Amino acid sequence: MSGRENVDVLVIGGGPGGTPAALALARAGKRVMLVESGRGLGGTCLFEGCIPSKIFRETAARRREISRAGDFGLRMASREAPEVDWAAVQARRHKILSARAQGALMRAQAMPTLEVVFGHARLTGPREALVELSDTQRRVGFSHAILATGSVPNRLPLPGASLPGVLDSEQLIEIGFVPDSLALIGGGPIGIEMAQIFAMLGSRVTVLEAQERILTPVDAVLAGRLLERLAADGIAVHTNVGITAIEGTMDQHTVRFEKEGEANEITADVVAIVAGRHPNVAGLGLEATAVAYDRNGVRVDETLQTDESGIYATGDLVGHPMFAHWATAQGLAVARYLLGHQADYPEPRFNSAVIFSYPELGMAGLTDEAARSEGMDVDVAEYDYREDARAQIGAGASGLLRIVYRRNDLRVVGIHALVEGAADLMGEAALAIRTGVTLPQLASAIHPHPTLTESFGLAAGAALTSESV
Repeated sequence: MSGRENVDVLVIGGGPGGTPAALALARAGKRVMLVESGRGLGGTCLFEGCIPSKIFRETAARRREISRAGDFGLRMASREAPEVDWAAVQARRHKILSARAQGALMRAQAMPTLEVVFGHARLTGPREALVELSDTQRRVGFSHAILATGSVPNRLPLPGASLPGVLDSEQLIEIGFVPDSLALIGGGPIGIEMAQIFAMLGSRVTVLEAQERILTPVDAVLAGRLLERLAADGIAVHTNVGITAIEGTMDQHTVRFEKEGEANEITADVVAIVAGRHPNVAGLGLEATAVAYDRNGVRVDETLQTDESGIYATGDLVGHPMFAHWATAQGLAVARYLLGHQADYPEPRFNSAVIFSYPELGMAGLTDEAARSEGMDVDVAEYDYREDARAQIGAGASGLLRIVYRRNDLRVVGIHALVEGAADLMGEAALAIRTGVTLPQLASAIHPHPTLTESFGLAAGAALTSESV
Protein backbone atom coordinates (compact mmCIF):
# COMPACT_ATOMS: atom_id res chain seq x y z
CA MET A 1 0.00 0.00 0.00
CA SER A 2 1.41 3.34 -1.07
CA GLY A 3 1.07 6.64 0.80
CA ARG A 4 -2.16 8.49 1.27
CA GLU A 5 -3.87 10.04 -1.74
CA ASN A 6 -6.19 13.02 -1.41
CA VAL A 7 -9.35 13.95 -3.29
CA ASP A 8 -11.98 16.61 -2.86
CA VAL A 9 -14.86 14.14 -2.82
CA LEU A 10 -14.95 10.39 -2.33
CA VAL A 11 -18.12 8.77 -3.68
CA ILE A 12 -18.76 5.23 -2.49
CA GLY A 13 -21.27 3.51 -4.75
CA GLY A 14 -21.60 3.73 -8.53
CA GLY A 15 -25.37 3.45 -8.80
CA PRO A 16 -27.98 6.15 -9.48
CA GLY A 17 -27.29 7.83 -6.14
CA GLY A 18 -23.53 8.06 -6.64
CA THR A 19 -22.54 8.23 -10.30
CA PRO A 20 -24.57 11.34 -11.29
CA ALA A 21 -23.21 13.19 -8.26
CA ALA A 22 -19.64 12.19 -9.12
CA LEU A 23 -20.08 13.33 -12.72
CA ALA A 24 -21.59 16.67 -11.68
CA LEU A 25 -18.77 17.37 -9.21
CA ALA A 26 -16.05 16.37 -11.67
CA ARG A 27 -17.64 18.47 -14.39
CA ALA A 28 -17.25 21.46 -12.06
CA GLY A 29 -13.54 20.70 -11.61
CA LYS A 30 -13.59 18.84 -8.29
CA ARG A 31 -11.14 15.95 -7.83
CA VAL A 32 -13.43 12.97 -7.37
CA MET A 33 -12.84 9.28 -6.76
CA LEU A 34 -15.82 7.03 -7.46
CA VAL A 35 -15.53 3.56 -5.93
CA GLU A 36 -17.85 0.74 -7.01
CA SER A 37 -17.68 -2.78 -5.60
CA GLY A 38 -19.96 -4.39 -8.19
CA ARG A 39 -19.53 -5.47 -11.78
CA GLY A 40 -19.92 -2.00 -13.28
CA LEU A 41 -21.49 1.42 -12.91
CA GLY A 42 -25.25 1.33 -12.60
CA GLY A 43 -26.01 -0.22 -9.23
CA THR A 44 -28.99 -2.36 -8.31
CA CYS A 45 -31.25 -0.51 -10.75
CA LEU A 46 -29.18 -1.56 -13.75
CA PHE A 47 -28.03 -5.02 -12.75
CA GLU A 48 -30.64 -6.50 -10.40
CA GLY A 49 -33.70 -4.25 -10.38
CA CYS A 50 -35.35 -1.70 -12.64
CA ILE A 51 -33.77 -2.51 -15.98
CA PRO A 52 -33.62 -6.35 -15.90
CA SER A 53 -37.20 -6.69 -14.71
CA LYS A 54 -38.41 -4.34 -17.46
CA ILE A 55 -36.50 -6.38 -20.05
CA PHE A 56 -38.37 -9.45 -18.82
CA ARG A 57 -41.65 -7.54 -18.83
CA GLU A 58 -41.15 -6.46 -22.43
CA THR A 59 -40.76 -10.08 -23.52
CA ALA A 60 -43.71 -11.21 -21.40
CA ALA A 61 -46.00 -8.43 -22.60
CA ARG A 62 -45.12 -9.03 -26.26
CA ARG A 63 -45.85 -12.72 -25.81
CA ARG A 64 -49.22 -11.83 -24.35
CA GLU A 65 -50.02 -9.41 -27.18
CA ILE A 66 -49.10 -11.97 -29.85
CA SER A 67 -51.59 -14.39 -28.32
CA ARG A 68 -54.24 -11.64 -28.65
CA ALA A 69 -53.48 -10.89 -32.31
CA GLY A 70 -56.94 -12.03 -33.35
CA ASP A 71 -58.46 -9.14 -31.37
CA PHE A 72 -56.74 -6.77 -33.81
CA GLY A 73 -57.85 -8.57 -36.96
CA LEU A 74 -54.68 -10.59 -37.40
CA ARG A 75 -55.22 -14.23 -38.26
CA MET A 76 -52.81 -16.77 -36.80
CA ALA A 77 -52.40 -20.43 -37.60
CA SER A 78 -52.57 -21.13 -33.89
CA ARG A 79 -53.86 -19.13 -30.94
CA GLU A 80 -51.15 -20.57 -28.74
CA ALA A 81 -48.63 -18.14 -27.31
CA PRO A 82 -45.06 -18.38 -28.63
CA GLU A 83 -42.62 -20.68 -26.88
CA VAL A 84 -40.25 -18.84 -24.55
CA ASP A 85 -36.54 -19.13 -25.32
CA TRP A 86 -35.37 -18.12 -21.85
CA ALA A 87 -31.69 -18.40 -22.72
CA ALA A 88 -32.23 -15.82 -25.47
CA VAL A 89 -34.13 -13.55 -23.06
CA GLN A 90 -31.27 -13.71 -20.57
CA ALA A 91 -28.72 -13.12 -23.33
CA ARG A 92 -30.63 -10.01 -24.37
CA ARG A 93 -30.61 -8.83 -20.77
CA HIS A 94 -26.83 -9.26 -20.49
CA LYS A 95 -26.31 -7.42 -23.79
CA ILE A 96 -28.39 -4.42 -22.73
CA LEU A 97 -26.84 -4.25 -19.26
CA SER A 98 -23.33 -4.51 -20.61
CA ALA A 99 -23.91 -1.72 -23.13
CA ARG A 100 -25.42 0.59 -20.53
CA ALA A 101 -22.67 -0.09 -17.99
CA GLN A 102 -19.99 0.48 -20.61
CA GLY A 103 -21.63 3.72 -21.69
CA ALA A 104 -21.70 4.98 -18.11
CA LEU A 105 -18.06 4.07 -17.62
CA MET A 106 -17.00 5.84 -20.81
CA ARG A 107 -18.80 9.02 -19.75
CA ALA A 108 -17.10 8.87 -16.37
CA GLN A 109 -13.66 8.20 -17.82
CA ALA A 110 -14.01 11.20 -20.10
CA MET A 111 -13.90 13.44 -17.02
CA PRO A 112 -10.26 14.39 -16.37
CA THR A 113 -10.80 15.00 -12.64
CA LEU A 114 -12.84 11.83 -12.01
CA GLU A 115 -11.24 8.47 -11.27
CA VAL A 116 -13.41 5.36 -11.29
CA VAL A 117 -12.09 2.55 -9.11
CA PHE A 118 -13.60 -0.93 -8.96
CA GLY A 119 -13.00 -2.18 -5.46
CA HIS A 120 -14.34 -2.00 -1.93
CA ALA A 121 -14.15 1.23 0.07
CA ARG A 122 -14.25 1.22 3.86
CA LEU A 123 -14.17 4.34 6.00
CA THR A 124 -11.30 4.30 8.49
CA GLY A 125 -12.03 7.71 9.96
CA PRO A 126 -14.01 10.93 9.44
CA ARG A 127 -11.78 11.99 6.52
CA GLU A 128 -10.12 8.79 5.32
CA ALA A 129 -10.99 5.50 3.65
CA LEU A 130 -9.22 2.32 2.67
CA VAL A 131 -9.94 1.18 -0.89
CA GLU A 132 -9.27 -2.52 -1.39
CA LEU A 133 -8.57 -3.72 -4.92
CA SER A 134 -7.95 -7.23 -6.14
CA ASP A 135 -4.18 -6.92 -5.77
CA THR A 136 -3.52 -3.85 -3.64
CA GLN A 137 -4.92 -1.28 -1.21
CA ARG A 138 -5.13 2.49 -1.46
CA ARG A 139 -5.44 4.91 1.43
CA VAL A 140 -7.58 7.89 0.40
CA GLY A 141 -8.14 11.15 2.23
CA PHE A 142 -11.11 13.34 1.33
CA SER A 143 -12.69 16.67 2.17
CA HIS A 144 -16.21 15.31 1.64
CA ALA A 145 -17.71 11.90 1.02
CA ILE A 146 -21.00 10.73 -0.47
CA LEU A 147 -22.19 7.30 0.61
CA ALA A 148 -24.43 5.67 -2.01
CA THR A 149 -24.15 1.92 -1.49
CA GLY A 150 -27.82 1.21 -2.08
CA SER A 151 -29.78 -1.67 -0.59
CA VAL A 152 -29.92 -5.45 -0.51
CA PRO A 153 -32.89 -7.85 -0.50
CA ASN A 154 -34.58 -8.65 2.79
CA ARG A 155 -34.08 -12.22 3.93
CA LEU A 156 -36.97 -13.10 6.21
CA PRO A 157 -36.22 -15.26 9.26
CA LEU A 158 -38.40 -18.12 8.04
CA PRO A 159 -37.74 -21.82 8.58
CA GLY A 160 -36.51 -23.08 5.21
CA ALA A 161 -35.63 -19.65 3.80
CA SER A 162 -32.09 -20.84 3.05
CA LEU A 163 -33.14 -24.01 1.22
CA PRO A 164 -31.84 -24.52 -2.34
CA GLY A 165 -34.40 -23.18 -4.77
CA VAL A 166 -35.60 -20.46 -2.38
CA LEU A 167 -34.47 -17.24 -4.03
CA ASP A 168 -34.35 -13.54 -3.30
CA SER A 169 -35.29 -10.89 -5.86
CA GLU A 170 -31.77 -10.62 -7.27
CA GLN A 171 -31.45 -14.40 -7.63
CA LEU A 172 -34.83 -14.49 -9.37
CA ILE A 173 -33.43 -12.14 -12.02
CA GLU A 174 -30.62 -14.63 -12.65
CA ILE A 175 -32.88 -17.70 -12.85
CA GLY A 176 -32.02 -20.02 -15.70
CA PHE A 177 -35.52 -21.17 -16.62
CA VAL A 178 -39.18 -20.24 -16.49
CA PRO A 179 -40.62 -22.33 -13.64
CA ASP A 180 -43.87 -24.21 -14.11
CA SER A 181 -44.98 -22.85 -10.75
CA LEU A 182 -43.73 -19.93 -8.69
CA ALA A 183 -44.58 -18.75 -5.19
CA LEU A 184 -43.73 -15.15 -4.36
CA ILE A 185 -43.56 -14.11 -0.71
CA GLY A 186 -44.29 -10.40 -0.81
CA GLY A 187 -47.02 -8.38 -2.51
CA GLY A 188 -45.15 -5.11 -2.92
CA PRO A 189 -43.96 -3.61 -6.23
CA ILE A 190 -41.30 -6.28 -6.82
CA GLY A 191 -43.65 -9.13 -6.03
CA ILE A 192 -46.51 -7.87 -8.20
CA GLU A 193 -44.27 -7.06 -11.17
CA MET A 194 -42.62 -10.48 -11.03
CA ALA A 195 -45.94 -12.24 -10.53
CA GLN A 196 -47.37 -10.80 -13.73
CA ILE A 197 -44.16 -11.23 -15.71
CA PHE A 198 -43.86 -14.94 -14.97
CA ALA A 199 -47.60 -15.51 -15.33
CA MET A 200 -47.43 -14.01 -18.84
CA LEU A 201 -44.45 -16.26 -19.54
CA GLY A 202 -46.50 -19.31 -18.60
CA SER A 203 -45.85 -19.93 -14.89
CA ARG A 204 -48.57 -20.76 -12.39
CA VAL A 205 -48.07 -18.00 -9.83
CA THR A 206 -49.11 -17.51 -6.21
CA VAL A 207 -48.50 -14.34 -4.18
CA LEU A 208 -48.41 -14.40 -0.38
CA GLU A 209 -48.63 -11.02 1.37
CA ALA A 210 -48.53 -10.33 5.12
CA GLN A 211 -50.46 -7.05 4.91
CA GLU A 212 -54.20 -6.74 4.44
CA ARG A 213 -53.77 -5.75 0.80
CA ILE A 214 -51.16 -5.69 -1.91
CA LEU A 215 -49.18 -2.52 -2.65
CA THR A 216 -50.01 -0.84 0.67
CA PRO A 217 -48.48 2.61 -0.13
CA VAL A 218 -50.39 2.80 -3.43
CA ASP A 219 -53.81 4.37 -4.05
CA ALA A 220 -56.21 1.82 -2.54
CA VAL A 221 -58.76 2.01 -5.36
CA LEU A 222 -56.16 1.36 -8.04
CA ALA A 223 -54.55 -1.42 -6.02
CA GLY A 224 -57.98 -3.04 -5.80
CA ARG A 225 -58.48 -2.73 -9.56
CA LEU A 226 -55.07 -4.30 -10.17
CA LEU A 227 -55.89 -7.15 -7.79
CA GLU A 228 -58.94 -7.91 -9.95
CA ARG A 229 -56.66 -8.05 -12.98
CA LEU A 230 -54.31 -10.48 -11.24
CA ALA A 231 -57.23 -12.75 -10.39
CA ALA A 232 -58.53 -12.59 -13.98
CA ASP A 233 -55.11 -13.67 -15.20
CA GLY A 234 -55.08 -16.69 -12.91
CA ILE A 235 -52.65 -15.35 -10.31
CA ALA A 236 -53.62 -16.51 -6.82
CA VAL A 237 -53.16 -13.79 -4.20
CA HIS A 238 -53.41 -14.47 -0.47
CA THR A 239 -53.23 -11.43 1.83
CA ASN A 240 -53.05 -11.10 5.60
CA VAL A 241 -51.07 -14.32 5.88
CA GLY A 242 -48.28 -15.47 8.15
CA ILE A 243 -45.66 -17.78 6.65
CA THR A 244 -44.80 -20.58 9.07
CA ALA A 245 -42.29 -22.64 7.07
CA ILE A 246 -40.84 -23.49 3.69
CA GLU A 247 -40.11 -27.17 3.10
CA GLY A 248 -38.99 -29.38 0.22
CA THR A 249 -36.21 -30.04 -2.22
CA MET A 250 -34.55 -28.09 -5.01
CA ASP A 251 -37.32 -29.03 -7.47
CA GLN A 252 -40.42 -28.84 -5.30
CA HIS A 253 -41.29 -26.70 -2.30
CA THR A 254 -44.19 -26.46 0.07
CA VAL A 255 -44.94 -23.10 1.67
CA ARG A 256 -46.99 -23.38 4.83
CA PHE A 257 -48.90 -20.35 6.05
CA GLU A 258 -51.72 -19.29 8.34
CA LYS A 259 -54.66 -17.18 7.26
CA GLU A 260 -57.54 -16.21 9.54
CA GLY A 261 -56.37 -18.75 12.07
CA GLU A 262 -56.38 -21.65 9.62
CA ALA A 263 -53.37 -23.59 8.36
CA ASN A 264 -52.83 -23.56 4.58
CA GLU A 265 -50.14 -24.67 2.17
CA ILE A 266 -49.19 -24.33 -1.47
CA THR A 267 -46.60 -26.12 -3.57
CA ALA A 268 -44.30 -24.54 -6.14
CA ASP A 269 -41.19 -25.41 -8.12
CA VAL A 270 -39.54 -22.13 -7.09
CA VAL A 271 -40.10 -19.90 -4.09
CA ALA A 272 -38.90 -16.28 -4.16
CA ILE A 273 -38.81 -14.04 -1.12
CA VAL A 274 -39.45 -10.58 -2.52
CA ALA A 275 -40.42 -8.76 0.68
CA GLY A 276 -38.57 -5.52 0.06
CA ARG A 277 -35.02 -4.36 0.60
CA HIS A 278 -32.96 -2.77 3.38
CA PRO A 279 -30.07 -0.25 3.34
CA ASN A 280 -26.65 -1.74 2.62
CA VAL A 281 -24.32 -0.55 5.39
CA ALA A 282 -22.28 -3.76 5.63
CA GLY A 283 -18.53 -3.19 5.40
CA LEU A 284 -18.79 0.60 5.07
CA GLY A 285 -16.78 1.23 8.22
CA LEU A 286 -19.37 3.54 9.73
CA GLU A 287 -18.16 2.58 13.21
CA ALA A 288 -14.98 4.58 12.51
CA THR A 289 -17.09 7.72 12.15
CA ALA A 290 -19.97 9.47 13.89
CA VAL A 291 -22.41 8.35 11.18
CA ALA A 292 -25.55 6.99 12.85
CA TYR A 293 -27.88 4.42 11.32
CA ASP A 294 -30.55 1.87 12.14
CA ARG A 295 -32.55 -0.76 10.22
CA ASN A 296 -34.31 2.04 8.32
CA GLY A 297 -31.10 3.55 6.99
CA VAL A 298 -28.41 6.14 7.63
CA ARG A 299 -29.59 9.20 9.56
CA VAL A 300 -29.25 12.46 7.63
CA ASP A 301 -30.36 16.07 7.99
CA GLU A 302 -32.23 18.23 5.48
CA THR A 303 -29.07 18.54 3.36
CA LEU A 304 -28.52 14.76 3.42
CA GLN A 305 -25.48 15.23 5.67
CA THR A 306 -24.95 12.46 8.20
CA ASP A 307 -24.07 12.96 11.86
CA GLU A 308 -20.46 13.09 10.68
CA SER A 309 -19.87 16.57 9.26
CA GLY A 310 -18.73 16.39 5.65
CA ILE A 311 -20.12 12.89 4.99
CA TYR A 312 -23.39 12.67 3.07
CA ALA A 313 -25.67 9.77 2.13
CA THR A 314 -28.14 9.30 -0.72
CA GLY A 315 -30.60 6.85 -2.20
CA ASP A 316 -31.61 3.53 -0.70
CA LEU A 317 -28.92 3.90 1.97
CA VAL A 318 -31.05 6.63 3.53
CA GLY A 319 -34.21 4.50 3.41
CA HIS A 320 -37.56 4.94 1.72
CA PRO A 321 -38.60 5.83 -0.89
CA MET A 322 -36.27 3.45 -2.72
CA PHE A 323 -36.34 4.51 -6.37
CA ALA A 324 -33.47 5.09 -8.79
CA HIS A 325 -34.77 8.49 -9.88
CA TRP A 326 -35.14 9.52 -6.24
CA ALA A 327 -31.53 8.55 -5.55
CA THR A 328 -30.35 10.53 -8.56
CA ALA A 329 -32.30 13.61 -7.47
CA GLN A 330 -30.72 13.37 -4.02
CA GLY A 331 -27.21 12.84 -5.41
CA LEU A 332 -27.46 15.84 -7.72
CA ALA A 333 -28.83 17.99 -4.88
CA VAL A 334 -25.82 17.07 -2.70
CA ALA A 335 -23.45 17.85 -5.58
CA ARG A 336 -24.99 21.30 -6.04
CA TYR A 337 -24.79 21.92 -2.31
CA LEU A 338 -21.11 20.98 -2.20
CA LEU A 339 -20.45 23.31 -5.13
CA GLY A 340 -22.00 26.20 -3.21
CA HIS A 341 -25.15 26.42 -5.31
CA GLN A 342 -28.75 26.47 -4.18
CA ALA A 343 -29.86 22.86 -3.91
CA ASP A 344 -33.41 21.73 -4.60
CA TYR A 345 -33.71 18.66 -2.38
CA PRO A 346 -36.44 16.20 -3.40
CA GLU A 347 -39.51 16.01 -1.20
CA PRO A 348 -41.65 12.86 -0.89
CA ARG A 349 -44.87 14.80 -1.55
CA PHE A 350 -43.55 15.68 -5.00
CA ASN A 351 -42.15 12.26 -5.87
CA SER A 352 -43.39 10.21 -8.80
CA ALA A 353 -43.01 6.51 -9.45
CA VAL A 354 -44.26 3.67 -11.61
CA ILE A 355 -45.04 0.08 -10.78
CA PHE A 356 -44.55 -1.79 -14.03
CA SER A 357 -47.51 -4.05 -13.49
CA TYR A 358 -49.83 -4.94 -16.36
CA PRO A 359 -51.37 -2.45 -16.86
CA GLU A 360 -48.84 0.03 -15.49
CA LEU A 361 -49.61 1.87 -12.27
CA GLY A 362 -48.25 5.40 -12.11
CA MET A 363 -48.27 7.63 -9.06
CA ALA A 364 -47.21 11.18 -8.35
CA GLY A 365 -47.70 13.14 -5.16
CA LEU A 366 -50.13 12.15 -2.42
CA THR A 367 -52.94 9.63 -2.37
CA ASP A 368 -56.24 10.90 -1.01
CA GLU A 369 -55.63 8.87 2.15
CA ALA A 370 -52.20 10.42 2.66
CA ALA A 371 -53.51 13.93 1.97
CA ARG A 372 -56.29 13.56 4.52
CA SER A 373 -53.83 12.20 7.08
CA GLU A 374 -51.93 15.49 6.65
CA GLY A 375 -55.09 17.43 7.45
CA MET A 376 -56.02 18.42 3.90
CA ASP A 377 -59.63 18.69 2.76
CA VAL A 378 -59.39 16.92 -0.59
CA ASP A 379 -61.57 15.42 -3.26
CA VAL A 380 -60.79 13.12 -6.17
CA ALA A 381 -61.48 13.65 -9.86
CA GLU A 382 -61.76 10.35 -11.74
CA TYR A 383 -61.61 9.32 -15.38
CA ASP A 384 -62.53 5.83 -16.52
CA TYR A 385 -60.25 4.68 -19.32
CA ARG A 386 -63.07 2.58 -20.74
CA GLU A 387 -64.23 5.89 -22.24
CA ASP A 388 -60.81 6.74 -23.64
CA ALA A 389 -60.18 6.54 -27.38
CA ARG A 390 -56.48 5.78 -27.12
CA ALA A 391 -57.01 3.09 -24.51
CA GLN A 392 -59.76 1.52 -26.65
CA ILE A 393 -57.50 1.50 -29.70
CA GLY A 394 -54.80 -0.28 -27.73
CA ALA A 395 -57.30 -2.73 -26.22
CA GLY A 396 -56.26 -1.60 -22.76
CA ALA A 397 -59.39 0.26 -21.72
CA SER A 398 -59.83 -1.17 -18.24
CA GLY A 399 -58.02 1.37 -16.07
CA LEU A 400 -58.72 4.43 -14.01
CA LEU A 401 -57.23 7.89 -13.43
CA ARG A 402 -57.55 9.57 -10.01
CA ILE A 403 -56.56 13.22 -9.49
CA VAL A 404 -56.40 14.33 -5.86
CA TYR A 405 -57.01 18.06 -5.32
CA ARG A 406 -57.54 20.44 -2.41
CA ARG A 407 -61.06 21.74 -2.26
CA ASN A 408 -60.21 25.22 -0.98
CA ASP A 409 -57.93 26.25 -3.86
CA LEU A 410 -58.34 23.35 -6.35
CA ARG A 411 -54.58 22.70 -6.30
CA VAL A 412 -53.59 19.25 -7.53
CA VAL A 413 -51.64 17.30 -4.90
CA GLY A 414 -51.71 13.79 -6.36
CA ILE A 415 -52.21 12.03 -9.69
CA HIS A 416 -52.56 8.24 -9.89
CA ALA A 417 -53.24 6.18 -13.01
CA LEU A 418 -53.79 2.51 -13.76
CA VAL A 419 -53.53 2.03 -17.52
CA GLU A 420 -51.01 0.60 -19.94
CA GLY A 421 -48.92 3.67 -20.73
CA ALA A 422 -49.20 5.19 -17.26
CA ALA A 423 -45.40 5.35 -17.01
CA ASP A 424 -45.31 7.98 -19.74
CA LEU A 425 -48.00 10.06 -18.04
CA MET A 426 -46.05 10.57 -14.86
CA GLY A 427 -43.74 13.26 -16.25
CA GLU A 428 -46.68 15.64 -16.73
CA ALA A 429 -48.14 14.48 -13.42
CA ALA A 430 -44.93 15.21 -11.52
CA LEU A 431 -44.58 18.64 -13.15
CA ALA A 432 -48.19 19.52 -12.33
CA ILE A 433 -47.76 18.67 -8.68
CA ARG A 434 -44.31 20.24 -8.31
CA THR A 435 -45.44 23.55 -9.81
CA GLY A 436 -48.78 23.74 -7.95
CA VAL A 437 -51.06 23.36 -10.96
CA THR A 438 -54.79 23.78 -10.27
CA LEU A 439 -57.75 21.94 -11.79
CA PRO A 440 -58.67 24.93 -14.03
CA GLN A 441 -55.11 25.09 -15.36
CA LEU A 442 -55.04 21.36 -15.99
CA ALA A 443 -58.42 21.50 -17.71
CA SER A 444 -57.45 24.44 -19.92
CA ALA A 445 -54.19 22.89 -21.15
CA ILE A 446 -54.67 21.64 -24.71
CA HIS A 447 -53.81 17.93 -24.80
CA PRO A 448 -53.40 16.12 -28.13
CA HIS A 449 -56.07 13.67 -29.26
CA PRO A 450 -56.20 10.70 -29.21
CA THR A 451 -53.69 10.24 -26.38
CA LEU A 452 -53.79 9.07 -22.81
CA THR A 453 -52.67 12.49 -21.60
CA GLU A 454 -55.98 14.12 -22.53
CA SER A 455 -57.50 12.17 -19.65
CA PHE A 456 -55.93 14.72 -17.30
CA GLY A 457 -57.85 17.60 -18.87
CA LEU A 458 -61.09 15.63 -19.15
CA ALA A 459 -60.98 14.51 -15.52
CA ALA A 460 -60.19 18.03 -14.32
CA GLY A 461 -62.95 19.54 -16.47
CA ALA A 462 -65.55 17.06 -15.20
CA ALA A 463 -64.54 17.79 -11.58
CA LEU A 464 -64.87 21.53 -12.13
CA THR A 465 -68.37 21.05 -13.50
CA SER A 466 -69.23 19.02 -10.42
CA GLU A 467 -67.67 21.61 -8.10
CA SER A 468 -69.75 24.41 -9.64
CA VAL A 469 -73.06 22.61 -9.20
